[in-house]
Amino acid sequence: MNLPPRDCAAELLEVVPMMMRVIRSEVRANSSPELSVPQFRALAFLGRNEGAMLGDVASFLVLTLSAASKLVDGLVTTGLVARESDPLDRRKIVLKLTTAGEKKFAAVREATAEFLTERVAEVSADERACIIDAMRTLRGIFSDVPPEVGGRLAKPVPSGLEN
Repeated sequence: MNLPPRDCAAELLEVVPMMMRVIRSEVRANSSPELSVPQFRALAFLGRNEGAMLGDVASFLVLTLSAASKLVDGLVTTGLVARESDPLDRRKIVLKLTTAGEKKFAAVREATAEFLTERVAEVSADERACIIDAMRTLRGIFSDVPPEVGGRLAKPVPSGLEN
């Protein structure tokens, strides 16, 4: 089957938002009322990026620094995130999950993974293998895309041309 790249892009634009809507709904259902989806996303980001700073969280969530600060303040108040001085540069404040934050994130992630497991169990082993292959392909396509710059995704720098 020789499908044009545009058809593949159209399918991605259709399916990815639908999947994210279902995942967000599941996260909401499995997190406590005091944890919003943006807060969960911040926990997830900090779980994958220990020592990130407020600006990193704001960029990831596509929030202003002020809005991200308010969101992180809530996570600090509830004991899920801690602010610490950067050991290499004391002028910088880094964010990291507390033990409670790690447990909360792990519990919500596990419940959501269980939900997704039930959904993919409905398809054949061959279809699950195709899904895994497709996810690996997508990871390879998008893993080198840098974060947003000026509201648009920055173009990847060709290998060997970095500063």
